[in-house]
Amino acid sequence: MAEHVDENGMTHAARMGRAIIRGVIVGFPACIIGLTLAVWAITDLDLADSFATAILPGILLGGFAGGFAGVAATME
Repeated sequence: MAEHVDENGMTHAARMGRAIIRGVIVGFPACIIGLTLAVWAITDLDLADSFATAILPGILLGGFAGGFAGVAATME
């Protein structure tokens, strides 16, 4: 089966891969910062401890949410 190439010379798979990577790149810092501020506001931890608490869930949530947003952006 031949791949469909759009007007920019990119296949659908290449477009989807680029959208997923772009979503993950935006999702990582957004989720880490958002979770850090949420933990800082809710608990009595200082900012450094809030960052340490939010780093792993922020990475996991940012990767998942960014990948999902990238796939959703390329749906036809």
